[in-house]
Amino acid sequence: MGKATRLKKERAKLPAPKPMDPVLIEAYNRGRAMGCKVQREEDIEQLVMVLQGIEEIPGIGEKTAWKVREFFLKQFGATKS
Repeated sequence: MGKATRLKKERAKLPAPKPMDPVLIEAYNRGRAMGCKVQREEDIEQLVMVLQGIEEIPGIGEKTAWKVREFFLKQFGATKS
């Protein structure tokens, strides 16, 4: 008898896992949603800081900086609706 066959037989002897408590699932989902929201806000703040100082990068002037900012504004505007 191979190792895989033996493992299958041993696994078949184990009781089925109990379903998770719906209250725990809902609490997990709420916590995850709150964490995602906070992370999204921090990411946007970081992006704003980068875009504010974009003109300091060599080779990027006032016009190019505005084009980059306009691109990000359009992208975020498109995802919100």
